[in-house]
Amino acid sequence: MKIVVFAPHPDDEIFGCGGSILKWMEEGHDVHVIYVTDNRVLISWGLKYNQLLLEEAKDFINLSEDEIAKIALKEAIQVSKAFGFLKKNVYFFKFHDQDAMNNVDFGVILAKEIIKDADRIVLPSDNNNHVDHQATHTIAKRAAKEANLKNAEFYIYALYNVLKAPKEKQIKINVVQYQNKIYELMKGYRTQLCLKDTKMGWEYALKRKRSERFGVFRFEDMNKFENF
Repeated sequence: MKIVVFAPHPDDEIFGCGGSILKWMEEGHDVHVIYVTDNRVLISWGLKYNQLLLEEAKDFINLSEDEIAKIALKEAIQVSKAFGFLKKNVYFFKFHDQDAMNNVDFGVILAKEIIKDADRIVLPSDNNNHVDHQATHTIAKRAAKEANLKNAEFYIYALYNVLKAPKEKQIKINVVQYQNKIYELMKGYRTQLCLKDTKMGWEYALKRKRSERFGVFRFEDMNKFENF
């Protein structure tokens, strides 16, 4: 089975479905990941919203956004390798952080080529209050629609909002055996761990994560549910 995971930012693949990715790989599936944005504004955003951990950010705080983006994408390459992704299965759209919504049309063009033969598409929820997550959802869904992927299944993960899919449309994947692995993988995102909420999520959530929950939909379900 070809599975394509959409990550709005490097690290969203870990928080959204990291354990499931490891499980799918272990089962022998052909798993791909698309990193949509480049995390370039995480330091400036952290400063603006009092989210920055100054000690952790000391190596990055005086760098330009271009320099931060270069480091963040390099981190994503290393983390994807540590996951076990094949190099040819890792894609970078390199859209500017916080600006994916202005690149939806181009994102659809890029995504269609990647997902054209996908069996499962894993994407963030619709009606998301984070602009890059919402843009990523829109890109993935529009690309699937234009590619007419009527036989694909869609796994929706919720970050920054609540999964409101009906119970019959939900699935929980047991990821207990992957807790330590995803915790260790997150260490590769040093830039992201400069943010208070991200570091708290890493320290208190990932190592205790017992399952990952998804809304599971079909092509014909598009736009009929809040999350899809």
